[in-house]
Amino acid sequence: MDISVTADTDVVAVTLAGRFDAHCAEEYERLVISEIGPDRANVEIDLAGVEFMDSSALACLVRTLKACTASGGVVTLVAVSDPARIILELTRLDGVFPVVADVSADRGPARIAVER
Repeated sequence: MDISVTADTDVVAVTLAGRFDAHCAEEYERLVISEIGPDRANVEIDLAGVEFMDSSALACLVRTLKACTASGGVVTLVAVSDPARIILELTRLDGVFPVVADVSADRGPARIAVER
């Protein structure tokens, strides 16, 4: 899987592509979770390029959510691919994470419309 992480002033932007599974979970956590803190508590995860997700990927998303929540932030899922959407719906995690079609020019979960 390809993992791209960009940390702005208050948002960690993550772009994932390929298979999001147990083989990349440790790398994901090293790159993403380490960027979350009181000054950068919001995370936007672009799932447009994700071809497959397993339970390890879901666990990574939940750990990201816990880290953000502990720091007063929000995790927003962006441009969710069909394979990712299906597993999120089956596990009902689509109701836990805000999901948006894309990120607006004014970054941040408070300024983007949630699609349901």
